[in-house]
Amino acid sequence: MSFAVSCIWLLLTPVLVGTENLDQQGAAVPLEMFVSLIGIILLTPVFLPEQNAEIHDLVASKYVSVLRIYLIRTVYLAVILAAAVGVFVVFMGMRGCEVNVKLAAGTFSDAIFLGGLGMFASAVCGNTVAAYMIPIGFYVLNYGMGSRLGCFWLFSMTMGEYLSKVVLLAAGILLIGGSLLLQKGRSIKGV
Repeated sequence: MSFAVSCIWLLLTPVLVGTENLDQQGAAVPLEMFVSLIGIILLTPVFLPEQNAEIHDLVASKYVSVLRIYLIRTVYLAVILAAAVGVFVVFMGMRGCEVNVKLAAGTFSDAIFLGGLGMFASAVCGNTVAAYMIPIGFYVLNYGMGSRLGCFWLFSMTMGEYLSKVVLLAAGILLIGGSLLLQKGRSIKGV
């Protein structure tokens, strides 16, 4: 389901914002402000199936560790996320935009951070629907606070700054790792 919603969002992005003949900083606008949101859509619901008690009990009774199951889900969703960003960047390039690997990597970093924030919130509160509010709230905060967020400002590529994307990627990976460990702990306790 989240894959389908991500595809719809990517198809709507050129309708919502221009994606033709943009310079590098102009091309960063749709990538950072729209495409990066698929990180929330794809990664936040990683733990959703086990929120059903019957599915949780079934998964917990198997020989394979729940951590391994969560890790497999997370990795394949991150691969899908990277592929989706790559396809959209190629699409923009075909429409005459000045896109490059730095823009694609920065967009992926934003998406991993937002998705990691959603995963962590899901692991903490045990409710995926409520967990969507945290990364969406942080995204909205970026509009109001702007560059005052420092290296956690999601839209820095629109100003030609790329170094903060390394920090966002590292923070996203840490949030994902922390959420996997928290959720494993919840699964062991049967919560």
